[in-house]
This record gives sequence, C-alpha cells and structure tokens, in this order.
Amino acid sequence: MSPYRTQLYRLVFAAAAVYNVAFGLWAALRPRSFFDWFDLVAPLYPSIWACLGMVVGLYGLGYAYAARHLDRAAPFIAIGLAGKLLGPAGWVLAVRNGEWPIRTVALVLFNDAIWWVPFALFLLEGTRAAAALRRSAPYVCAVVNLAALVAMATALRAGTEMVPAASDRIAYVLAHPVTWRAGWALWMAAAVSLVAFYAWWADYVEERAWALAALAIATVGLAGDLAGEALLIGWVPRDYQRVAPLATLLTGAVANGLYTVAGIILTLKTPSLPRSVRLLAWSAWTAGACVTVATLARAPFAIAIATTLLFLSFCPYAVLLGRDLNARTNAES
Repeated sequence: MSPYRTQLYRLVFAAAAVYNVAFGLWAALRPRSFFDWFDLVAPLYPSIWACLGMVVGLYGLGYAYAARHLDRAAPFIAIGLAGKLLGPAGWVLAVRNGEWPIRTVALVLFNDAIWWVPFALFLLEGTRAAAALRRSAPYVCAVVNLAALVAMATALRAGTEMVPAASDRIAYVLAHPVTWRAGWALWMAAAVSLVAFYAWWADYVEERAWALAALAIATVGLAGDLAGEALLIGWVPRDYQRVAPLATLLTGAVANGLYTVAGIILTLKTPSLPRSVRLLAWSAWTAGACVTVATLARAPFAIAIATTLLFLSFCPYAVLLGRDLNARTNAES
C-alpha cells in the first residue's frame, strides 16, 4: 500500500468515525428531530430510534480503531460494509411497503452509499481486482459523466428551469417519476465517480498535502451534490418552488465550484502533462467556473451551454489523463 493510500484510508475511516458518532449522538439525544426534518409522523416510542443511534455511534468507535490500526482494520471495515449494504436494502423494502417516503433517501446516501467504494477498495487492497479498479477510475468517470449529460438532455430537461413555466415542469415530473429519479440517480453516480477519479489522480501528485487538500475540497462538493440531488429525487414535485432552486444552487454552484477548484489544484500540481491534455483540462475548468457563475446568476440557458462545454472537455480529458498516468505506472513497473 502506497503512503498516499495509507493516509487516505486513515482519513476516510476517521471521517466515518466522526460521522457515525455525530449521527449516533443526534439520534440518541434528539430522537424526534429526524422525523421533523423529513416531515414524518413521529414514532410512538422514540426511544427505539435513540437506541438505533447508540448502535450507529458504536460503529464509529470501530472505525476510529480502524483508522489508527490499519493492519487490524479489515474485520471492522468488513462488518461496516455489510451494514452499509443491508441498510439500503431495508430502506428499499420500507419505501416499497409505504412505510417510509422516498424523500428519506438522503439517509441511505450519507449513512451508507458514499462509503461503499473506499470500504470495498480497502478490503480488496493488494489484489489484482483493486489495481484494476484503480486503473479504470478515469474511464469509468468519463463514461458515467457522459451518460449523465445525455440523461440531462433527454430525461431530465423537461423538469428543469430550461422549461419556462413551473407548472409544465411539475406536470412532467408527476408524469415521469421513475425517469426523473433514475436520471438524478445517474447524476449521483457521476458525482461519486468524479471524486473517485480525483482520488486516483491525487496518487500521482508528489506534494501530498496539496493532493489531500484537493480531495477534501472535492469531497465537500460531493456532499453538496448528493444533498441537492436527494432533494430533487425525494422532494420534487412536492415543494417544487422552494426545493428546486436550492437543489440547483447546491449542485451547480457549491458542488461544481468546489470540483472545479479541486481540479485546478490537481492540474497545477501534476507535473509534465502533455500539452493536449493540459489544454483540455483548462477548457474544462474554465467551463466549470462559467457553470458556477451562471448558476449564481440564475441563467438556465447559460448553465446548459456551459455544462455542455464542461462535459465535452472533461470526458476526453479524463480518458487521456488516464492513458498518460497509467502508462507511466506501467513503464515504472
């Protein structure tokens, strides 16, 4: 395991520990607040939810131990990953049975889904499968992000501010709920693949502090992205006029802006990139900055144009960067 990956796993497990302990304390000390937040009927016995919070908090202690002792971390991370797979399965059953509304999707995103990739990669560390997954990160990122752009142009466009009348947008979402949710789920996958790509890329940056800073910035962007897309999946068309602008701000300004800053840092700190690759990088980051400005200006057509230019630059850039850096690795080994 490289020193970079060692430090990265420690930081991931430490973050998981902080998150689980914080969530556990919140659920234990304020058991009704979760239900108020998601506009749910409060349980008759809130102490059950409080007890669940205590269990989640105990997981955090295991992750803290794993962060400190990577050589003995595998059992804790394996148990954690199993829980993070079973949790969403239970959530799906609860939603299907009408016990919970889909707007609670944010719970499984932040409690479970965002931890799948780093936990699984740690458990696979040292295997050919892990090496293959790391090598594929830029190509998967390019493909998934391109698919997300196509989904925006086809499945999602009619529910966005590209359509002038809010009533028409709401009618489209009501008529196509599965398409709408699947499209935004694809955008979530694109966001996760982007941060995974950044994590792979950061391994090639010699100045580790800058590499980890860029990855931390991108991770904060991912949190904003997933929060905004969870709003679009779970709360739209309900409260459309209130929720949709907030979701657009989180995804187009906060998340995209932070992704762009992280990409600029990694580009500046990656030595001797071919000129064609560097030109594509700066085209992507310039377009990314334009997306942020257009979002803050609430200019939907400008957002659409800048987003298209961003993806048309970024996707080939990710592929070419993957080829270049993977070739360096092969030449060194």
